[in-house]
Amino acid sequence: LKRAVADGFVVKNQEGDFKFVHDKVREAAYSLIPESDKNQFHYNLGKVLHSVCDGKDVGDTILLIATQINHGKESMLKDDELCFPVVKLNMAAGKMAIDSCRHKTAYAYLEVASSLLPNDHWESHYYISLRLGFMMASAANSSCRYDDAENILRRILKEARCTKDKLPSYFLLSQIFQAQGKVADAYDTCSSILTQLGETIPETVDPEEAVAIIPETLRKYDRAYGDDWLGKKMEDCTLRYVVRFYGQMITSAFFIKLPHVVSYFACKAVQLSLQNGVCQYTPLSFLQLSNVLIRSWNNVPCAHRIAKNAMALSERFNSTDQMAELSLIFNNTVGHLEWLHPRAQKLRACFHSALSSGNANMGFLCATQSIFFSILSGEKELNSLLKEIDYYLHLLETYKSEVSKKYMLCARETVSILIDKGEANSIEAKEYHGHWNVSDPGDKFLDTFYCHQVLRNFWLGYDERCRHFAYKGFARIRQGSYLYHIIRFYYGLNLLEMLKKKSIISKHREVVEVIESMKDAVTHANANNRNKLELLEAELHGLDARHNKAEALYDASIASAKRSKFIHEQGLACERAGLYYKKMGSMQNALAYFQQAHACYKDWGSIVRAEVIQRELDCFNSNDNNL
Repeated sequence: LKRAVADGFVVKNQEGDFKFVHDKVREAAYSLIPESDKNQFHYNLGKVLHSVCDGKDVGDTILLIATQINHGKESMLKDDELCFPVVKLNMAAGKMAIDSCRHKTAYAYLEVASSLLPNDHWESHYYISLRLGFMMASAANSSCRYDDAENILRRILKEARCTKDKLPSYFLLSQIFQAQGKVADAYDTCSSILTQLGETIPETVDPEEAVAIIPETLRKYDRAYGDDWLGKKMEDCTLRYVVRFYGQMITSAFFIKLPHVVSYFACKAVQLSLQNGVCQYTPLSFLQLSNVLIRSWNNVPCAHRIAKNAMALSERFNSTDQMAELSLIFNNTVGHLEWLHPRAQKLRACFHSALSSGNANMGFLCATQSIFFSILSGEKELNSLLKEIDYYLHLLETYKSEVSKKYMLCARETVSILIDKGEANSIEAKEYHGHWNVSDPGDKFLDTFYCHQVLRNFWLGYDERCRHFAYKGFARIRQGSYLYHIIRFYYGLNLLEMLKKKSIISKHREVVEVIESMKDAVTHANANNRNKLELLEAELHGLDARHNKAEALYDASIASAKRSKFIHEQGLACERAGLYYKKMGSMQNALAYFQQAHACYKDWGSIVRAEVIQRELDCFNSNDNNL
């Protein structure tokens, strides 16, 4: 047995017994089959397995059967009677692979099925061709084969016999356009289909009409929403597609249309559900209405209530395929009203689930939102966050989601600057691609870009540039947006720095206005804003020589930031407290706060901020040496 053991065919167990290594035995037996006969061997094996298992639920075994029988593709092409059962087998295998998120595998099975159909299959096997074509396009899209997916969809749209049969393909095509950054094409596709389905889609929307439709929609919502309405299902399949296409069109409009246009269509979509009952696409319409209420009306309580109702409604439909999109809009609309740390983590989880289910575009949009929340909340150490962004950018080289890539690269530059002024670059991604029109009020990327610029310049201490981009942001961003509140906070601190150097009455009043708006923000989202309000008030009281209040509020801001785990803003409050006590001549207190600030900035991963504080600490060491 020594030779068999040495060759790996036999092993000796702990009891001293010898056993065959079955993989090796199979390998030896398989090697006896001539290379020219192997395809026929697999094909015959597949036919036997298929005959035994045909009509039975064999689970994943269907993939094995299809793989074996597909070795005889050339033989099957000569036998029309055998082709069609194998087409169905490969379609079943493809569906099994799609359901288990193996999209490339699915495409391979479906491609074999397509190759076995006769040349006139659109005439002779119409419904099989329709179903197979859409499955192939879906698998191609989820496998990042966007050109293949678009070509397959174009063929379906050419061959399909009626509008109803074309609707799924038009919708997937609009999603592909959106993923590739062709947002206008996505919008136009949805607009065209809605028109064909009997909806009136105006080229322009009167702003006054858009303003009037919002309270009308809210009245209808308040009258309808309840158990009776929730129990009323939208039975008309075509109407459900109308609601679905509205949702996709509004998503596209958000990036390229004026806010009042988005408001108008969001209200129209909601009214369809209010009048005709709920369907699986109703939650998205409600979330889009919630977004309108935040951005256009600054009606925070109403928006939050409708958004929560939408998420609860989505659970009734078990809308797992929509969960990434629903979570994205919920967090983009009212996520800032809840503690940011779990929101960032939830979005990160949505990225992974969306990628697995084949909805890569929504997955990456969730990832960009997660990164932004993490920057704002200090949820993740900056170097770890940079690595996470690089991971997403690496994947985006494959998935080609151009909209997400632009946002991700913008966030990457911010994180890199916060670490060490942009020197920490492990990949060539220093600049984000694409150009934007600074005069275009519909370009939502600019809103995010200006917010990032305010953040970067504030933390670098570039006061004038910080104010410059804050003004740019105020000119574009609606007051209800959380971006507006973020910019306003850092702008308020910037103004206070200006007032420390020169007293300007108008700027003093402006700081008071910022504080009042922050008080309002605290009533809606205490965990995210309490520390910010307390820091602004501490700075103002210190400026106005109300020292007892200032000292108490600095400590309160530090404690609030610590409770919310906003490590960067805890460091900021400690830094400002240190500067305050230094100015007051209380050097021992100043030293203690600077040491705390230095520790916070190190934990955050910001070398640039830690170095600023280190220079303050070095002054103390220098003074000690002089003594």
